[in-house]
Amino acid sequence: MRNLLTVLFIAFYLPLSAQTPAANQGLALIGAKIYLGPSAPPLATGAVLIEHGEITAVGDVKAIKVPRGMKVIDCKGMVIMAGFWNCHVHFIEPKWEHADSLPASQLSNQLKDMVNSRGFTHVFDLAAFDLANLLALRARIESGEVEGPAILTAGVPFAPPDGSPFYIKPLKLHEIGTAAEASAYVSKQIQSGADAIKLWSASPNGERVVPMPLEVIKAAVNTAHKLGKLVFAHPTSDTGVNIAIESGVDILAHVAPDDRKLWNTATINNLLQHKVALIPTLKLFKWELERNGFPTANSSLINTGLQQVGAYAKAGGEILFGTDVGYVADYTTTDEFEFMSKAGMSFEQILTSLTTAPAKRFGMADKTGRILAGMDADIVVLTADPKENSKFFSNVAYTISKGKIIFSSKNAAGN
Repeated sequence: MRNLLTVLFIAFYLPLSAQTPAANQGLALIGAKIYLGPSAPPLATGAVLIEHGEITAVGDVKAIKVPRGMKVIDCKGMVIMAGFWNCHVHFIEPKWEHADSLPASQLSNQLKDMVNSRGFTHVFDLAAFDLANLLALRARIESGEVEGPAILTAGVPFAPPDGSPFYIKPLKLHEIGTAAEASAYVSKQIQSGADAIKLWSASPNGERVVPMPLEVIKAAVNTAHKLGKLVFAHPTSDTGVNIAIESGVDILAHVAPDDRKLWNTATINNLLQHKVALIPTLKLFKWELERNGFPTANSSLINTGLQQVGAYAKAGGEILFGTDVGYVADYTTTDEFEFMSKAGMSFEQILTSLTTAPAKRFGMADKTGRILAGMDADIVVLTADPKENSKFFSNVAYTISKGKIIFSSKNAAGN
């Protein structure tokens, strides 16, 4: 009997006792240059302590005492920032289907490839064709079964009558032509779990750009706002921008270069007055041109987008980082950072678009977006300083979401 108890003790108790400290031991990031926030002076050689998913201490490495038993990662020569947001992603590729039953390892690897390895600890999905499937993916991440970022979603979007965009064929969006239908549709989306609403304020159907009727988009925006949700609009053109502004849309999901109209002072001031945020997605236009066999050098489409972003950023407009990844099949982020820099955005402005601006816009500024004690441990560790070159924002060594390492590069310390 004694031998049996000994076997049971070794088989069951010891593995549990060995796992418990490991699960709760915390994490220390030591020796990195730390950007506490976009405008705060960095710590030249700092340390960050993490326990139970939160940052418990930040400071000069000489002033921080690492608790005994805490896992330590040597970050000497690296750069620490708050985890990044990608405010325009999609989970519409076939590989995301059946998210409720796909192996957790498969989903984790897919997320690592698309978002985790890019430093994203939060993403905003801006078009789900199967909202229940996306919510199943989110639930598996939140449970800890799948490794991935926090996901917000704008649910299933809609377009004006005869306005399904040509580039999603053979798929077709829900098309809405009355205020009553718009209000009912928005309410149903939010009741189904959407965190925001996405619509096309003007949409290219392949023959023309179809504007959303003003009374329809106003009804959608008013209903969403009454329910405490934001509205994203795909503007396409100057007309779509003006409709979005007049209707009270909160965020433009793209710049609007299709009609090659530069944004003048009146447009910029109108956007500023209505506090509209802008997601550039500049890489999208290069990708579309390349895959359709058009030259990108000195492209009027790209140059118009650069002017619009640059003018709005220079005027103090709110910029939110986003790449349209998931629709754009190239997951890399370097092009987007280089385009933002080319548009005239500074290091501080780009970092703001990745961290504090989305955290504030989406009501999470008290928990994420900065490296401060008491904040969620949403952290990215880079191998080089993007203040020297914006492309270094894409040099990710570690991505940490609420204290959990969801990506570590092969060349990172300890790998």
